[in-house]
Amino acid sequence: MTLANLESRSLINAIAPKDILASLYIFEGQYLLKYQENDQIFSKFISSEAVRNAFSQLPVDSGFLPPGIVRWGSISKGSFIVKFIPPTSNNQFTFVEDSQNQILSLPLPELVLMGIGRQYFLWAVKSKQFDPDAKVFHAPLPNINSWGAICFGNNFVPDVSTETIEFVWKLFGSSPFNGDSVTGKSKAFPTDIRKQLHYLHKRQKRSYPLRDLVDYPSRYKTIGELIELLVKQSYESTTFN
Repeated sequence: MTLANLESRSLINAIAPKDILASLYIFEGQYLLKYQENDQIFSKFISSEAVRNAFSQLPVDSGFLPPGIVRWGSISKGSFIVKFIPPTSNNQFTFVEDSQNQILSLPLPELVLMGIGRQYFLWAVKSKQFDPDAKVFHAPLPNINSWGAICFGNNFVPDVSTETIEFVWKLFGSSPFNGDSVTGKSKAFPTDIRKQLHYLHKRQKRSYPLRDLVDYPSRYKTIGELIELLVKQSYESTTFN
């Protein structure tokens, strides 16, 4: 749209409501700023750089972040958060097998949880602290697909935020696990990760055997590269199934 078109539509000379101090019109390749000063309305075209610089001056405060948060950002799908989860033992998980519920007490390796909008991913790593150069492994749990995307079943999952990430992690742990996505997650039991988990529960193991973790596809060499890929793909509103 050209300036002549704008003038013909009387947009430049239109009077803004009294409670609006300024307004920004976005056209293809152009930005028109209208603002009020001393009871007069002024209009001028500004560059994209000027718009970017103006908004970059707005204060942003994430507040106190929950433990383990190593990255936070905002993209087209909303917010994204990356959380590092240290190795733990005695995690209580419910497994549904043959219509029966069984609670297993399990150790878990180091994990990385990532949320993008309402989609969540979980992977395993072998680093004691978050390291973007760490190699990626499949999380040794059912109900996580080959991309690492978590299936929450019929549970409602909120948009990711610093206020909801802990809730989502607890929701995942408290949701019953079934026989979905159980293959390719254990070297000892490649056809069903649940067999490894039953073994660890029966032996009362307090740490997960890292040698049993299965490598993520080799084209994603590090957890940092994988996270960067998902952030980039999210701009295209991709869903990872």
